[in-house]
Amino acid sequence: MSRLLIPDAGPLFSLAAGNLLELLARFNVGITDVVRDETINRGNRADASVEAELLLAYYNQNASNIQTFPTQVGANLAALRAGNPAYHTPPNLGELSIQSLLIDLQMSHPGANPVILFEDHWFLNHGTLLTKPCTLLSTQAFLEYAESKKWIASAELARQAILQKRPGAYGASKTILNAPHPGSGR
Repeated sequence: MSRLLIPDAGPLFSLAAGNLLELLARFNVGITDVVRDETINRGNRADASVEAELLLAYYNQNASNIQTFPTQVGANLAALRAGNPAYHTPPNLGELSIQSLLIDLQMSHPGANPVILFEDHWFLNHGTLLTKPCTLLSTQAFLEYAESKKWIASAELARQAILQKRPGAYGASKTILNAPHPGSGR
């Protein structure tokens, strides 16, 4: 299994807002069922945001490069919605579905070291608790990496394009290498 880029919903919306979704084509992208529901599937709704519509269009053109992973969190959410279609989704389910995926990957591909693309404080507050190994990369750090590879002209210009449509988007550059604990055998 090649290294997997697992974006949360925020980075996907930011990349769409900045017209930067093509950066994803350079990676093996995996999204959880919950994150897909929060982002791509919203593009089908009558009240879809421009970013959700862009994500759906991008997905439809690049589905072969984006793998959707079922998670226990997603299965539980689907069961709750089946019994109550108006079920109000609690916060942080996308993040929890990513943790569920990391657990599954650790069991099925112990050498995997996925990169989690994030934009919110949940990952900063809980990142050390995530299943290891994994790397957490903020959207800004991702943009800086893309600039260093010359995939974009400027991370700052990309950030400004995002902020025009998503003024509250997380802007700090953070990279967290989440290595296994010593003595864990990994």
